[in-house]
Amino acid sequence: MMASIRLLRNESARAVLSPLTGGRASAHIRPTIAAIYITQFCNSRCTMCDFWKNDHDPKELTSEQWGVVFSRLKAFGVNFVGVNASGEMFTRPDAFEILGYLRALDMEFGVNSNGTLFTPPKAKRLAALKPRAVTIGLDGVGDAAYLATRGLKNGFTKISRHIDNLKCEGIHNIGVGTVLMEQNLYEWVELARFALEKELAGVRYTAHHDAYFTPDQDVHDSHYADPDFLLAIEREIEKLIELKRKTGIVKNSETYLRQVTAFYRNPTDYFPTPCLQGSNRIEIDIYGNVNLCSFMTEPLGNLAHQEMEEIWNSAVHRKAREDAFQGNCPKCFLSCYAEENLRLSAGGFLPTLGNSLRRGLLLLGPRS
Repeated sequence: MMASIRLLRNESARAVLSPLTGGRASAHIRPTIAAIYITQFCNSRCTMCDFWKNDHDPKELTSEQWGVVFSRLKAFGVNFVGVNASGEMFTRPDAFEILGYLRALDMEFGVNSNGTLFTPPKAKRLAALKPRAVTIGLDGVGDAAYLATRGLKNGFTKISRHIDNLKCEGIHNIGVGTVLMEQNLYEWVELARFALEKELAGVRYTAHHDAYFTPDQDVHDSHYADPDFLLAIEREIEKLIELKRKTGIVKNSETYLRQVTAFYRNPTDYFPTPCLQGSNRIEIDIYGNVNLCSFMTEPLGNLAHQEMEEIWNSAVHRKAREDAFQGNCPKCFLSCYAEENLRLSAGGFLPTLGNSLRRGLLLLGPRS
């Protein structure tokens, strides 16, 4: 109960004070949210990223070590953990044990998965742990679209069945995460319609980033800035916004969606608002290193060996937070970061108010 009150207090203060101070107030409010990555191994073959080329890494933290990390996060004041992977988290045989440590500490969590492994027994195990939310990566509707984007035959049929498995076990806050890319341009609206028909919680879209999904590709080789492609994007985004207004199934803010084309025109310099990622949440990689974000990956400390208090107060962490705020970083427009920056900015507060309310329900509402 006290943890929920602290989370409500901190996040309410952040939501109100950050827009009034140009984001500066956020630096003085401790994060109550963390994002962790538990493996880099993947069982998909996505065309938009290179993550699946990684092997199992024997240096990944064990489930017991993750338990230590969670204890240190809780002692610092974190109450919600987003559990992710630079691949697929449920390829780890001990994934449920890792989640079990969170539940034993009475910490709330959500999971991000490609959905390929939610057989009835695994859906049952996940439901017993009561996640706040389950987000499934999906980039098209139908098996042909799934093969073209995620590289697996009959993948869409399997994912659709696995969503049913989760729902049958009582998990209802199931959403879809997708990437706005060339390969699935005409699937964006179809995904939203699929989510409506499936009675899912919604679809969250994010801009494609060569530097994140395919880091070996030269950004100057990308043709995402092609004028004809940008016109096509604008048409599809307007359709998404219309569907959002009618149904609420699209979970992005209109502000974010309309700024995607601006990012594609200038992906290395687009920086519309100060970045508050460093003070908004804590990000932890597969080794327990605290990083600022998915682009600023230099270790700022290690939670397997240090308390979060020590890391947070260190000069190196303070400098990284300030660098991100000033835009001294690779810059990105991933929705997980950019939507938060917009939500906490002076100009974005009112247009993204719906996102703030949904965030509150996710963090403090009933469990799935």
